[in-house]
Amino acid sequence: MCYSHNKVQRALGLDCAIASGIGHLMKNPRAVDSSPASGQVANQLIAGCRHCITQCEQLLGLLYQESFVSKSEATSSIGAHMRHILDRYHCFFAGLQSGVIDYDERKRDKSIETNLEAASFALTSVSRRIECLDLTEVLGRTAEVRETVHPESPLAEIPSTFDRELMGLISHSTHHLAIIALIAKSLGYEIDDDFGKAPSTIVYERS
Repeated sequence: MCYSHNKVQRALGLDCAIASGIGHLMKNPRAVDSSPASGQVANQLIAGCRHCITQCEQLLGLLYQESFVSKSEATSSIGAHMRHILDRYHCFFAGLQSGVIDYDERKRDKSIETNLEAASFALTSVSRRIECLDLTEVLGRTAEVRETVHPESPLAEIPSTFDRELMGLISHSTHHLAIIALIAKSLGYEIDDDFGKAPSTIVYERS
């Protein structure tokens, strides 16, 4: 599948248009906290998400197609982990419009999992949506989160906030990036020591 430059630009423009309209589409609106502290939190969350996606982009720049899809009996491929990371972001952005984040509604797009070009396109789209997101419009706003947490149980539905879910996305992405780093190293790639490492661990090791 070929992703043209114009197609990418149109997709990114749509992503920004969606992100910029979030404040008007949210359920249960309340006054936005515009304090300096809330702005700092918003910047931290955006920076954390950007850091995760940037690591994915940097790794894709190193990989060959065969390495991207390579897997063993013991682990999934790098492509599978990367697709899973992006799936959760897609669910988050879908929830910004509806007020409901349903992590069971993942796309599970096999093309992202098996094609370097498709994965790169998807990463660019998510990266742009993160950059366009004005967290001051959603900071502290409530969301209904849905996800199956046990195979024999009904879908779980709990209240959360969009900023808390962004924090969860960062932790979830970091976990999968750590696994990706192990896979890449097993394939002979030299990976930075801090790749896929929890931010708190990096801070601790620097102290």
